[in-house]
Amino acid sequence: MSLRAGPRLPLGALGAPGTLGAAGAGARRISAPRPEPNVGSSSTKVAGAGAFGLGLAFAFRRSARSSAPVVRRGTAAAQVGDAETPSNAIEEWLLTLELPTPLKPILGSSAWASFAASLVQMFVVAGLAALGTLIEQGESPAFYAQKYPESSGVLLMLGFDHMYSCPIFLVLLVWLAASLIACTATTQLPLAKRAQRFTFHSSEAMKRRGSFLMRVNCPASEAAEAAEVGTGARLLRLREELQRRGFVVRSDQEANPGQLAASRGLLGKFAPMAVHLALLLSLLGNTVGLVFGASSEVLIEEGGYADVGQVLDGGRRIKGALSNLSPNKGLMDATNVKVEDFRIEYKDDGTIDQFYSKLAIEDAKTNERLYSDEIYVNKPLRYGGATIYQADWGIDRMQMYLNGYPIVVPCKALPVEDGERSWAAFLPLELVAAKDPTTVKQIAKPKEGIVMVLNNMRNVQVYGSDKTLAGVLRSPQAKVEKKMEGMPIQFGEEISVEGSQLRLDRIVGSTGLIVKNDPGVPLVYAGYALLMPATLLSVLPFVQVWAAINKDDQTQILVTGRANRNQLSFEDEVKAAVFSVAN
Repeated sequence: MSLRAGPRLPLGALGAPGTLGAAGAGARRISAPRPEPNVGSSSTKVAGAGAFGLGLAFAFRRSARSSAPVVRRGTAAAQVGDAETPSNAIEEWLLTLELPTPLKPILGSSAWASFAASLVQMFVVAGLAALGTLIEQGESPAFYAQKYPESSGVLLMLGFDHMYSCPIFLVLLVWLAASLIACTATTQLPLAKRAQRFTFHSSEAMKRRGSFLMRVNCPASEAAEAAEVGTGARLLRLREELQRRGFVVRSDQEANPGQLAASRGLLGKFAPMAVHLALLLSLLGNTVGLVFGASSEVLIEEGGYADVGQVLDGGRRIKGALSNLSPNKGLMDATNVKVEDFRIEYKDDGTIDQFYSKLAIEDAKTNERLYSDEIYVNKPLRYGGATIYQADWGIDRMQMYLNGYPIVVPCKALPVEDGERSWAAFLPLELVAAKDPTTVKQIAKPKEGIVMVLNNMRNVQVYGSDKTLAGVLRSPQAKVEKKMEGMPIQFGEEISVEGSQLRLDRIVGSTGLIVKNDPGVPLVYAGYALLMPATLLSVLPFVQVWAAINKDDQTQILVTGRANRNQLSFEDEVKAAVFSVAN
């Protein structure tokens, strides 16, 4: 019997059941190929005495479809479902789950839980979150008045100086959580429960159930044998083939079925609910952090330390209303964080590349070293119930030599101008002019001296008592290939000022740390860990296949199906499955 591809016809073009020749004008008989390597031959003989010669007529409800190519057993198209779908053991387990009763939409939840509404909610929440990263958080009103003179009043009124705990942001999060719950309970849950059900369809109903219809006919000369054994046997083989392709199959009878119902991709129906659960876990984690957490900041000079518990109790940035009930409360009490080293690496153009702080966690009572790590921006230290972030920096002091004698000069921050930060230090003139500064016991003229200005941790501008630039001191740690000779001012590690030699040994910085206690972090991590795989699984296509012996013609099997996505590939796979059992 020859194999020819017939055009896909509208359902009304089919003739009387069981008569392939009357399948409509232009319809051609199609028989299944043999599973031999030479599948490209134009015709094959059906092996085995008494084997059925089957004809397949395809009727598709979509009229705007081109004729489909012949799908032969063993080709890539015939194996579409094998690599893309999970084991049907997972599907069987999902079928046994008892889902709760869906809720009916209340208070207009069908509108604000819609897909369009969720996009608006997420867009607004993301926009405010991005705005919170651009606007400095937790500063004083005077800071915002100076930094944003035209909009500081609006920022403070809306609470954008503490964006992630302001009423507007919290209301949006509650609204988003309510939308997710409403969408899950009123939309996704009914869809999942409906996908769990298996429904058998009679031959009459199958003609209008799926997106296509396949008729498998047997020759009239073998009609009696087919009615008793052959048709049911082919349904059994079809059931086995669908199970091999990852389908979960149910039949009206186990031994001699007359109707089949199969589905695959049930995981894709449950995945959206897992996505919603992941988002709710993340929102819950953020809420727990706002209510029970605390966040504070501290500036520690190199070599200095601070009590982490006291820093958190200060709550200079955020302190939750129930922070005293936090499960992490007390874990960092009597614990010191010590700054063993702080440094800044600069780019070739002079801009800052990265901040580094080497921290040590010590027991405040015994000074026992408990933990140490080097942190930088986006790489925090986590210990006990606290997380310590690198957030800021400053200049604490300078270690210098005056006429060969070591001195320590403290630095003080100057007001910020045009976004530029600077520090200044002062040395009395009597101290500078002395041959041995250690012999100076009292300063008679405290307002006369030299001024040193720092903009970074590499260079120090030195101004003499006449307020003119005397020279620039270079830190030994600064990367300079050679001394800049021929400059109009002195430049180097040592300069002469007011008749004395001034040498810079080291600029000692201070590191700004944010110490955070957030018990909601595990919930946030769990939410994102669930969100990523659930999002990928939600794109799995959900497909259904029905097969039944034609009530009007016992020598004919009807096969139909539908898919919620990738319809063309699904139809080709069903054809391949039917072809494989026709031999």
